[in-house]
Amino acid sequence: MNKLTLTKKVTVSAVALSMLAATLGGIPLSQQGFAAKLNLVQKANAADVSPLSVALYEQIRKWYAALAAGGPQEVQAVMRLRDELAQFDWMANKDLVDPIWKKVIAQLPANIDPKELKESLFRLIQAVGSIQSIADIEALRTDPEFRATLKLIAAAAGDENLRVDDLVVFVFGDGGSRDGLEGKVKSILGKMSVTQLIQLVGNSKGIAEIVLQALDSQLSQTGDYKISSMLQKLNISSQDIRTLVVNLQAKLQQDDAALQAISFAYIRSATEASAEISENGRQHVYRLKLFGVDIPSFVLQWSKVSGSEHVKVYASGIVRIPEGVPSGTAVIQAKLVNPNGGPAKVIFEKEVTLTDTSASEENVFPVAEYLKRLEKIRNALVAAGSSDVKSVQKLLDEIMGLDLAKNQALIDPIWKPIAKKLPDSVNQAELKRTLLKIIQAVGSLPVDVEASQLESIRSNPEYRAALKIIGKAAGVPTINIDDILILMFGDNKGHGGVEASVRDKLASMSSKELANVLSSKNGLSIIRSTALAKVLNDTKGYALSKALSNLDVRSTDVASMILGWKDKLKQEEAATKALTAAFVRSETASTVKISDRGRQHLYGLTVQGVELPSNSLKWKKVSGSKDVKVDSNGKVTIDKKVATGTAVIQASFEDFLGGSSKVIFEQEITLINEDAANDPKVLIQNILKAFEGKLADIQKRFDTATTDSEKVQFILEVIQAGNDSYEQINKVEGPKGLKNEAINKVKKQVNQMIDLIIDHLMKF
Repeated sequence: MNKLTLTKKVTVSAVALSMLAATLGGIPLSQQGFAAKLNLVQKANAADVSPLSVALYEQIRKWYAALAAGGPQEVQAVMRLRDELAQFDWMANKDLVDPIWKKVIAQLPANIDPKELKESLFRLIQAVGSIQSIADIEALRTDPEFRATLKLIAAAAGDENLRVDDLVVFVFGDGGSRDGLEGKVKSILGKMSVTQLIQLVGNSKGIAEIVLQALDSQLSQTGDYKISSMLQKLNISSQDIRTLVVNLQAKLQQDDAALQAISFAYIRSATEASAEISENGRQHVYRLKLFGVDIPSFVLQWSKVSGSEHVKVYASGIVRIPEGVPSGTAVIQAKLVNPNGGPAKVIFEKEVTLTDTSASEENVFPVAEYLKRLEKIRNALVAAGSSDVKSVQKLLDEIMGLDLAKNQALIDPIWKPIAKKLPDSVNQAELKRTLLKIIQAVGSLPVDVEASQLESIRSNPEYRAALKIIGKAAGVPTINIDDILILMFGDNKGHGGVEASVRDKLASMSSKELANVLSSKNGLSIIRSTALAKVLNDTKGYALSKALSNLDVRSTDVASMILGWKDKLKQEEAATKALTAAFVRSETASTVKISDRGRQHLYGLTVQGVELPSNSLKWKKVSGSKDVKVDSNGKVTIDKKVATGTAVIQASFEDFLGGSSKVIFEQEITLINEDAANDPKVLIQNILKAFEGKLADIQKRFDTATTDSEKVQFILEVIQAGNDSYEQINKVEGPKGLKNEAINKVKKQVNQMIDLIIDHLMKF
């Protein structure tokens, strides 16, 4: 390509770029998805990036966010216009450019190649429309062809100092006193009344006129913008460019919807919300300002996009959570009504949170700590076997299956005194049903309850509202579901609830007293009842205790209600026994006395730190080495000739809760013969045993390997395990024949394992 042709090409490119930027009103159109754009931030070396590029990119990012908030239809409208411009046949419509081109061509060499012109237009359209990072802006600013282009045009206009930055400032501004074409559009919109702005909804001609007014103003500022000065020197007027834009719009099919989307992105970015908060934070009334002017509520439509089911959003802008719900979060949206009958336009969207400030003094149940304790009991229950698990599940199913309408008398012992304190305005029948539902929900919490399940009960608006009514009548308006849970399981702040009271009582007992309680049918039930009465009488430590006391509900009333539930539930006895056994098992620890050079272990058990009498326990071996002997008194032994022995042992409590024996402990134990510690034969046996364990682990992992590269790695592991064992055997002080026999055994097992791996690898 000769110098003259290149000169003409870059000149045409620069003019095309300027006209395109003006046509689009300073809006960068990306070829990538808008959703990706909102999260795309390409980092560049700070020393290589101009402040102009950083400010410009941030401006573009904010505009994309405002456009995306309008929804996928508005995004697609702009994308369709971008595609239409990219595919526009400039050669077939070159007469559109002629009014301007004739003025430029008069001051440039002739013989412009139409094909090169078309290629330049397409390339430059893509360059402007592909800005999506700081790096893209920097590439545009530093592109040698663009720099040469502007210098050439500047020379034609009598100014050789024009830079790419001048073009960028012309379109987007400099972030300071020069607001650019984009800023001019915003300024015009900002000076319009709300009524005028509303009239823009669905009015693409009105929007186009605003862009053209901004362009007129921009081109008149020849002292501020070098591009404006250059166009003036080339005798290109604002009317020339206005004519080009209007004629181009007449050719386009997608500009109306795109201009609507673009203008509302600007309006959206200038919209601010305020909220009037009332009803202790449970109600927000939202209002909008556009460019600082109130938008009449009758032209807005509010709705909820997503969020908590408890948050209600009304078309008038009122957002509420019901009484009893501590907080709620939702994404709300406001649309501007189309005065011409078309679809409303989104101008505001935000995530909001409403918090009931009156609930700020409520007690909070420590869920995480409770679930940690409950996990121990759950594991102990599962370890006891399926029979106990089924017993507990049957009780929970029975509680949940109760016909509440027919069993309201179950809560009469506490309801009757409560009802006497309620104001006449309360619907007592409804409140009683809800109170029964609360007791049912809390009483049927499973042992594998998750935090989300607890949360659904704790935040249930019906339950919270009912307890609010009762609390107000009791003079304790902050009580909630958490207070019920705290009374039962504690607050982790010094008030341990019924659970801690039971634990403390057991821990204070003697060995004989504890054994008597665990062997008595009603021993633990009596302790629980006593603990409940103690907590209910502590009106300073527990909000629920204070509320019940103020309502004249006595601890005997609560005990009477519990007894009624027990009599009603057929599965209660078996489930209680299973849960008690799980609790005891979770709190059981072993003690051991080792004698006879490690060959004898005598085991005992403690519950809550209290030792159980040995005659209350019966021990046995569940599985393990045949060399390990276990008698019923907890004595575990191995023979003098045995180096080591491992077994799983188990202890049952005789006559548990007045019934049959119950397993309360199980553990794997290992006995090591101290006299055999230096025996070469024993040492080598231990080395071989450890080696075989490594091979078993490798075999297990090999069976689950999916790729050949993984399987090959296991060959190296097998060889390493063999080498380690070889070195350990050689270090043993003992007969050479004994060591050689062991080494040969290791070699044989290594070869067998490697053959197995290779055999698998060779299968096609």
